[in-house]
Amino acid sequence: MIPSELHHPAQFSIAEGPVWHEGCLFWVDIPSGVLHRVAAGIADSRDCGDLLGAAVPTSDGRWLLARRDGFFFLDWESGALEFISNPRAENSETRFNDGKCDPRGRFWAGTMAIDGSPGKGSLYCLDRALPAREVFDGVSISNGLAWSTDQTRFYYIDSLTRRIDLFDYDAESGSISNRRIFRTIPKEYGIPDGMCIDENGNLWVAFWGGSAVRCFDGTTGEELAQISVPATQVSSCCFGDGNELFITTARCGLSETAMEEQPLAGSIFRAAPGVSGPPPRIFQL
Repeated sequence: MIPSELHHPAQFSIAEGPVWHEGCLFWVDIPSGVLHRVAAGIADSRDCGDLLGAAVPTSDGRWLLARRDGFFFLDWESGALEFISNPRAENSETRFNDGKCDPRGRFWAGTMAIDGSPGKGSLYCLDRALPAREVFDGVSISNGLAWSTDQTRFYYIDSLTRRIDLFDYDAESGSISNRRIFRTIPKEYGIPDGMCIDENGNLWVAFWGGSAVRCFDGTTGEELAQISVPATQVSSCCFGDGNELFITTARCGLSETAMEEQPLAGSIFRAAPGVSGPPPRIFQL
């Protein structure tokens, strides 16, 4: 069991999608549509205007956003937004949730029904040419994404399935195939949410309702370690410099009693798991 400690005190509704970039930690608060940044204890933010599922840095210094209503570029300094596309323009029932760049700089982001209905979401991929393609549909809550260190495997979490799925991944084309179950998650662990991979190819998975991040062997699925978090709704994690793992949490879904019992729910935490992660990937234009 590995302990965690408070990194940034807050009461975010759903802090998600942490990204370590240029010595700063960034994350989104989904319902408020705000992208946050903290470095050396100094925090600032940018209002992105709508429900914000994920954000990643780009090769020209901007940010790529997955908002409820599509993909946008954000200029951090000016706050200016530029619309790119909306692959689900005719579907107002869903919103983007989690997203991440693959080893070649493509942006993968999935959706979920705003009311939580199962099976209404999809996984999309946006490449450097800027069209977005639907990879597959029938998704309930699109969440964690990770690519193996040898760039041959893609790990994916649709939360309501309570499992981690594995695909063959072709880095050159960005295609995936041969979907199979990699690890089934016991109900007592909570719901698998965001995920990242370490330098050894092992997966670190946040558990919504589970007060923990758990590590699984990237080859066998065997559980290797657990990080305890003083908040029930653990949403995602990412590696920073060195051996630090940053962890986002939420207050959404907690009763008033639970919020009183978990005063740090919605804060950002960090832990030292004794391993580092690959450099953060940026969207390549």
